Amino acid sequence: MTFYGPTPALCAPNGDVGVDGTIINIASLLAGAVTNTYGNGYFLGSGDAGQLEAASACPGVYGKGAYPGYAGEVLVDGTAGASYNAQGVNGRKYLLPALFDPLTSQCSTLVCQPTI
Repeated sequence: MTFYGPTPALCAPNGDVGVDGTIINIASLLAGAVTNTYGNGYFLGSGDAGQLEAASACPGVYGKGAYPGYAGEVLVDGTAGASYNAQGVNGRKYLLPALFDPLTSQCSTLVCQPTI
């Protein structure tokens, strides 16, 4: 297999690929529910074309500089080597998908640096 650019090295932030994958999917569904609650909310594209919601317009994008095959710049936990872009309660780390930002017409990711 040939990689172009940085090799993707995403690791489950909480040590359980299944649970972390589920969190990513739930985050995408919640974002879709918020931006398109009644089915007539924000869409990328015309009404007749295949439409993408804000949460589904940026597949595989988790950090700045992402492109197909590379998830972008994400934070890495020094101890576990896990990839993340958001930090929650009790230091829990999460890898959350990017959302399409209609103001900038780009995928926008949440990257929260931990506070010391």
